Parts: sequence; structure tokens; C-alpha cells
Amino acid sequence: MKRRTLGRVSNFRIVAAIIGVTLAACTQNGEGSLFHRFVFGGTRQIKDVQPVAGFLPDPALLQPGASGQAALVYRNPTANFALYNKIFLDPVTIWTAPDSALTRVPESTRQAAANRFYSELYKALSKHCVMVSSLSRPGTMHLRVALTDAKTANVLLNTVATYAPYGVSTAYSLAALAFNNGVGRFAGTAAAEEYATDATTGALLWQAVDKRGGTTALIANTFNSWRDVDRAFRTWSANLVATLRELGACRR
Repeated sequence: MKRRTLGRVSNFRIVAAIIGVTLAACTQNGEGSLFHRFVFGGTRQIKDVQPVAGFLPDPALLQPGASGQAALVYRNPTANFALYNKIFLDPVTIWTAPDSALTRVPESTRQAAANRFYSELYKALSKHCVMVSSLSRPGTMHLRVALTDAKTANVLLNTVATYAPYGVSTAYSLAALAFNNGVGRFAGTAAAEEYATDATTGALLWQAVDKRGGTTALIANTFNSWRDVDRAFRTWSANLVATLRELGACRR
């Protein structure tokens, strides 16, 4: 019995050492949130994404985004974003490519996901902007968002990987961080597009395309297959508010 106990203690010490090294590396690189994703889960951006046909008004204007921006982005260089302090948010719609995994999801489930996305957007935006129900008010930005792809997590495999013995689970997580851009091997992914226009003139203000995938977590509710997609919704909503702040919009 003593040998077993010592073995477990040794395993725990090994895992603790690995986590400590990971945390130190994250802190040195100014990426403390990476450690949080490693332990509790989160999402990482996936750069390999293209717009679907038909949603964005002018996808030819898109360029690769800088650090902290969407994977593909366009901002109108002549727009005075400080003039906009109100948002008219359309319901989130579904626009998919023919090969999207989202096309195989029942319509009611797709709509429920779109509704959750809208709810996250509205909740985040309403803390910073005046949300309006009319496009005729001056200083209003008309925002449209589409969910273009979503693949739910493989619940069984993700759960096995997360709750495997210490050494296996940690090795799996570190492998995801090192070799898969931080995205879990069996995690869910989601892609979305958005664009904003001047509500009165129709002038294009910005457009963006992004994709995110769930990270492997040591502590997470891996039995929720939509967990990673819902986390992407929250991240995009927070990032949108950060973008508006950066541009000087929605100053009350």
C-alpha cells in the first residue's frame, strides 16, 4: 500500500512540475491566459479560414488580421467610428458552405446555436453601446453576424483524453498546445463572419471572418459537445466589444 501511495504522489509531483514550467513559460511570454486555457479550457484562433459565398458585401477587401484581430478583416479607412454610439443588431443567421459539418445538424439545433450566439453578442454589446430597434436614428451602426460553420466536440474521446491518468492526460494537453496550435484534437470548432454598415447611408464600415477551436482542458465539462462552440460565441462577443473600444465607437 505504501508503494502505491508513493507512486501516486510521484505522479502528482511530476504533473505539478510540468504545470509549473508551463505557467512560467506563459508568464514570461506575456500570455498568462494560456495557462488558464490549459487547465480550464478555452478557445484558440484558427487562421486557416475563408469566407463563405454570399454573406459579406465585399470579401475581396479582406486582409489577414494582425495579432488580436479576426483571421481576416477589413476596416473602412475613411470611416469616423467615433460618430457611432448606437447598434442595431440583426438576428444571427446561418450561412454554410456545402461541406460544412453544420449542414448535418438538425435545423432546430442550428437555430438554437444561432440564438445563443445572438444572446452573447447582445449581452456584451449592451454593456458598452446603446442598442436600438430602429435603423433611422443617426449614429447607428447596423451589425450583421453569421455562423458559417460549427463542429461539436467528440465527447467520448475528449472525455477520455481529459480524465486519463495524470501522465497521459498532461502529455495529451501539452501535445495539443505544442503541435496543434493549442486546439484540442477532439475539440469543437466554429467559424463566423460579421460586417457593419452605416444604418442611414449603407456605407461599409468593417467586415471580418474568424474561426476558433476548443483547447484541451484538465478541468472541464467535457460531456457538453457544444461547449467549445459556445465558448467561441463568448470570445467573439468580447472581442467585438474590444474592437469597438479600440475604434472609439459607442462612447456614451
